[in-house]
Amino acid sequence: MGVFEDFVDLIKQTETMQALLQGLEREPAKLLSAICREYEVTGKAVPDHHLNLAGYLSEAVLRALVSANLITKEREDRFSLYVYKPTEEGLKYYKSMLEEKRI
Repeated sequence: MGVFEDFVDLIKQTETMQALLQGLEREPAKLLSAICREYEVTGKAVPDHHLNLAGYLSEAVLRALVSANLITKEREDRFSLYVYKPTEEGLKYYKSMLEEKRI
């Protein structure tokens, strides 16, 4: 193992990086949950300005949810850049995670 790998291992052991890595696992579930909750109430795609998005991580999470086919991203509303709608698969995961009390 080289110096770079040693460095990465050292950084991964810090409390800050552990919290970040946990956030990377939990944030997609939180965002999917927020989109599904609003969609279930309104029956409409969720405008971007209804979501609590801040910084690169939120954008990356949205792209990951779209790439995983859990939500769709559409240009639709004149009051928002994009709207997001859960797919059937996204709703299935949302409901299952609710039953498991994971979100």
